[in-house]
Amino acid sequence: MTASAHYSIHHQLFDLPHLTPGKRRRPIKGVLLLVHQGSGLLQLGRQHFPLTTNEAAFLPAGTLFAWHALADSRVSRIELSCRLPQPGQAGRFQPSALLAAIAGKLAGWQGEQAWQGAYGRLCRALHDELPVQQLLPFESMTDLPARVAANPAGFSLADDEQQAFRALFGCDADNWRRQYALLQMLRELSGAADPDALARAHGFASFPQFEQDCRHWLGSPCHTGGKTG
Repeated sequence: MTASAHYSIHHQLFDLPHLTPGKRRRPIKGVLLLVHQGSGLLQLGRQHFPLTTNEAAFLPAGTLFAWHALADSRVSRIELSCRLPQPGQAGRFQPSALLAAIAGKLAGWQGEQAWQGAYGRLCRALHDELPVQQLLPFESMTDLPARVAANPAGFSLADDEQQAFRALFGCDADNWRRQYALLQMLRELSGAADPDALARAHGFASFPQFEQDCRHWLGSPCHTGGKTG
């Protein structure tokens, strides 16, 4: 743990080449997630909400959630001490140009993370910009993400929607569905009496194919001893 973890505003960049399943947590600080590239799934209860390129979400302290980052995503996570004024409700939003620019500069920060220097001023400027963001319910999505959220395993796209999907989600629809299937399979695997049947139920030809996809998308063999949230 670095000293920056003790600042009232703490920024982390997650630049992830592989699918990275999350675990449900209840942070003691407010959490701002901002997607610079790619996409992920925000899990609240049993629901999974896509968060796509140039979208953000705010989760107040004490919110139980998991963030599942898809391959080739780049996401800023900003934690805000409860001592600081911040929204009292969770929601998604399109960041203002200023907030996006500040988060982008923090994401590319190469200098010293000194609270009394330029880094700290950027963190405070980001916090100052947060109250003017219009938070919407997580169910409030444009057409394409809404269709994905309604049927993550089986949504379909017209040919002229493929490019728009890649721009929003950071991959093509087939690869997105494959990663979603992996997340669901990993969640259910530890309790499965017949792993091969479970793999087929999630669209894999066999359990060995699931294991092959794990190595490809997760960058490592699958682990059967735990759940992803």
